[in-house]
Amino acid sequence: TGAVREQAVAVALAVAERALQGRGACRVHGGGFGGTAQAFVPLDLLDSFKAGTEAVLGSGSCHVVTIRPVGGVAIK
Repeated sequence: TGAVREQAVAVALAVAERALQGRGACRVHGGGFGGTAQAFVPLDLLDSFKAGTEAVLGSGSCHVVTIRPVGGVAIK
C-alpha cells in the first residue's frame, strides 16, 4: 500500500473480480517482488474474462491454464 505508483497486482485483482461477476475466485499467487493474480474462471465466462482483463492489463497478459480431470496418475 505504501508504493502508490506500483499497484499492478492490486489493479489486476480488482479487474479480475469485476470480470468474474460474482462467480469464480481470484487471489494473489506467489509473492516475492509482486506475485501473480490467479483466477478460477467458470468456462462460460472465460472468453469475456480474458477479453476484459486484457483490455485493461494489456494483450497477452491473461494466460489460460487448464486442469486435467484425472488428477495424479502413473505414466507408463
